[in-house]
Amino acid sequence: MNHRQTVTEISKRLPRLKRRDVAEVLEVMAELWLEELAQPGQTVTVADLGKLLVEVQSFRSGGAVGRRIVKRVYVRFRPTEKFRWFVLNAQIKEGVLE
Repeated sequence: MNHRQTVTEISKRLPRLKRRDVAEVLEVMAELWLEELAQPGQTVTVADLGKLLVEVQSFRSGGAVGRRIVKRVYVRFRPTEKFRWFVLNAQIKEGVLE
């Protein structure tokens, strides 16, 4: 599902809101999450879905000559039990997991 599809589906469920307003709310939400995740140690938790976090690790790379510090960035998603249950049931219904 992309941005346009999300706006369309929200607009269907909340017809009193204009698509433009829904799109603006989603854009502000994305900006807030980006700002939060850019800060060290911060997380974004989405109800019923899970937690999104960014971890940065620094380590030394190279041999005795030319050593340098390298940063590795990990983006992690930790799903809730509800999310795991929905995904598992969807896979079972499609016959992917048996």
